[in-house]
Amino acid sequence: MKKINFIIIDDDYIFLRLGKMYLEKGNCTSTVTLYNDAKIALETIGSQLEKLEDTTVIFLDLNMPVVNGFDFLDEIQKKPNAFSDKLSIYIMSSSVNFNDIERVKNYKIVEKFLNKPINKEIVDSICN
Repeated sequence: MKKINFIIIDDDYIFLRLGKMYLEKGNCTSTVTLYNDAKIALETIGSQLEKLEDTTVIFLDLNMPVVNGFDFLDEIQKKPNAFSDKLSIYIMSSSVNFNDIERVKNYKIVEKFLNKPINKEIVDSICN
């Protein structure tokens, strides 16, 4: 089974810890990196996209201060190699706002909109 590097971007400390716990139990997890600030995540990930060697999955929250999930998506898709087959972005949100769900569909870089929290079934479906 191929190994996947996971990144969680969320301002909720509990979600970060819970997500890390489930991902570390996954059969395909290589690394888990946590960011509670989307601006720092964007700077770091954006500079690494050209060098991606392993599959990387990002779980991105929409509602965050300063740089929100939509801001992150707007900026990351401008980067070289953003649409690489090595990068997948999943929106993880507790939002049930229809407009948010519809707006996410406009981003071709997003694989899927998922409801929080990360759980074993989500991790297993990505691993398979």
